Amino acid sequence: MELSKKTGMIIGILGILFGVAGLGIYLSRPEWVIAYTTLECLAAIHLIVFFVTHFEVFKAVSRKRSTKMGANAVLMVTIFVAIVAILNFIVAQHEVRFDLSGTDSYTLAPQTIEILKGLKQEVKISGFFAGNSSKIVAAKELFENYRNQSAQFKFEFIDPDKHPAVAKQYGITEYDTVVIESRGQSSIVKNISEQDLTSALIRLGKSAKKQFYFIEGHGEHGIDDADKRGYSHIKEALEKQGFSVKKLVLLSERNIPNDAAVVVMGGPENAYTPEEQTAMDTYLSAGGRLFALLDPLSKNNLEGFFAKWGVVLEQDIIVDPSSAVGPAIPVVDRYLRHAITDKFNMATFYSLARSVSLDPMLADKFRFDSFLQTGPNSWRTRRIANEISIDPAKDQKGPIVMGGVFTLKDSPSKMQMVVIGDSDFATNALAQSAGNGDLFQNVMSFLAEENDLISIRPKASQGGTLLLSKPQRDIIFYVSIVILPIGTLLIGLSISRRRRYL
Repeated sequence: MELSKKTGMIIGILGILFGVAGLGIYLSRPEWVIAYTTLECLAAIHLIVFFVTHFEVFKAVSRKRSTKMGANAVLMVTIFVAIVAILNFIVAQHEVRFDLSGTDSYTLAPQTIEILKGLKQEVKISGFFAGNSSKIVAAKELFENYRNQSAQFKFEFIDPDKHPAVAKQYGITEYDTVVIESRGQSSIVKNISEQDLTSALIRLGKSAKKQFYFIEGHGEHGIDDADKRGYSHIKEALEKQGFSVKKLVLLSERNIPNDAAVVVMGGPENAYTPEEQTAMDTYLSAGGRLFALLDPLSKNNLEGFFAKWGVVLEQDIIVDPSSAVGPAIPVVDRYLRHAITDKFNMATFYSLARSVSLDPMLADKFRFDSFLQTGPNSWRTRRIANEISIDPAKDQKGPIVMGGVFTLKDSPSKMQMVVIGDSDFATNALAQSAGNGDLFQNVMSFLAEENDLISIRPKASQGGTLLLSKPQRDIIFYVSIVILPIGTLLIGLSISRRRRYL
């Protein structure tokens, strides 16, 4: 059914009114994005309808030389230009970006996006770069990615050579330095990367640092130990998240400090004294938060201590013959539903892990929420010898639970204890592999009640290496060196021969 001229004219006038109204709101209230975008979309739709329904008129008018530059032709051209302008305006205000790098080089981590979308106050970035700096392009690209996620994020570039007074005011002594300001606080970042920028945002957003204590003195992984077995990388990552990290020697301290937000027991190898166990009991009874990473085959005599809190620690190991890393290194790529693993989709792997479960005799007192479970091809065995072998008649088939959260039922106590049957996954040698370090930090954020930090964290930029098998290399060689050149030559000869007979 064709539109009448009167109806078409009304649609055209409405389109013009919507466009003018949207432009007016954009100029007076630029923060009302939804309002002016809606009006401009309505304007575009009405004008397109008017243009399409009157297109035959435009064609008829344009054929007549006497009316070629007449009023109707001018009107139709004006409307067409207005439609194009409105569509360009909408696209410009709602930029869509695609990362085609193949390495997600221009894609922000979920944690960064979550933090930016949660900004309540303006964050200003002042980048001090020389005019000819080679780093300014990458910095601008990164800042624009941040700005696209939050209207609260602002940035500007300042040349210290042209504005030395401003550089002096901010205490800038080096080129390629960024100052982040928010809520009257400021932070200087010299390494312009998503990891460092997001860490600075987190630090600025915290009014006070929560205190984490790592127990040492029984063969645990040391937070100041920078070798493969140490936890120094985890310490650095937690500090970048805005937490304070200290070691705790219970033998000398005797009690757990009152400011402890979370206490970590990272792979103890030797026995705890009765006094130390009493200090741990007192801490948990008062509503403490404990993250226990307990390896199999250790001699730390803690099975009895944890049994009082409903934790069953078997003398077993988990074997996964299908693991690409090794049969004694189970890989977890699917997680049970829990706040710790919400939005977490990275694989993790564990060297010599044990099972963790709830004592059924204490099920009325404690609640156990498992989140870490091995795959269906894994096995749980108590037959530990020099060689790993599976006996289906004696060993338990997977999935096997190796990590979960223990809490008190029907109690006002805020006690929470996360137990994982392996401590090596968070060492310096493995924490940066797959999602190992992220999972550790997620547990810490959960226990510290910092759920907004539970996510996949931004990674430091790393070069990618393409590893090809021999068949893949052969395919690339024969296709690029043999087939394509010979095929091109044969096509050329065929065309040349055909032309001879024409």
